[in-house]
Amino acid sequence: MDVQVELLQAIQSIGSPGLDTLFELITMSAEEGFFILVAAWLLWVKDKELGYRLGYSLLSSTVFNPLLKSSFQVSRPIGVEGIESMRLHTAPGYAFPSGHTQGAASFWTLVMKAVGRSWANLLGLSMIVLVAFSRLYLGVHWPTDVLGGIFFGVLWVFAADALFRHSMASSRPWLRMSLLLPLGLWGLFFPDEAFVKSYGALLGFCVGAELDRRYIGFATAAGLPVQVLKIVLGLAVLLGIKEGLKIPLELLFDTAGGMILWGELMRYALIGLWISGGAPGLFKYLFPGASKP
Repeated sequence: MDVQVELLQAIQSIGSPGLDTLFELITMSAEEGFFILVAAWLLWVKDKELGYRLGYSLLSSTVFNPLLKSSFQVSRPIGVEGIESMRLHTAPGYAFPSGHTQGAASFWTLVMKAVGRSWANLLGLSMIVLVAFSRLYLGVHWPTDVLGGIFFGVLWVFAADALFRHSMASSRPWLRMSLLLPLGLWGLFFPDEAFVKSYGALLGFCVGAELDRRYIGFATAAGLPVQVLKIVLGLAVLLGIKEGLKIPLELLFDTAGGMILWGELMRYALIGLWISGGAPGLFKYLFPGASKP
């Protein structure tokens, strides 16, 4: 029997309903909803510059991941005898490298870099390991998938963050936008839904960040009531874009020939644009006296 199959079976032998719930919650910490909440909190309330660094590194990593998966084309352990797979809606397409693990590695590596404290290092390393283990426990990835996710996630975030910080310091936005062209050209060969959503979000995020840098100049500082209003209003509009535009765009774009992907590209570009530029612009207009840039 394959060593990787034996390892997954050994991990799943400790399974219980309680552990099922625990590892589903852990794997959710490396999904879209969690990352959106953290990015919104940083960009609108806490630390805009860190929010831009995190958003750029994480989104570009999530664009990179489906391109790698489509290039390696490794099948998942789903359906393999002796392995039970759970939370299948989080496991479409190919397996290597693990998208959840790569996202967690990118996210927490940047947090560790930015904070530079022992508690952040301990938390970050623990979360990366736990997310990787959760994908094995849930039976949707091979051990090599999660190891690859950690490798590419850490490698990518160091490169992307260095590029972003250099482009900001040198006032050359074309440097951070330069990733869009090679990733987009690569994606023409593998135009799947995961790539299109991530690419759209990255595109919108970069445009919004540049609008803020040039024209908006949003500052996050404000009193508690205003901070709460920003979060509630910002997330309400974001939810409206994410869910409210889904059906209209599906109706607008013909599903034949993959045209529906253009609708997804537009929807996620608007999400990225709202988080990084639209919401900050609205908040500055609505609460002009809340903070000083």
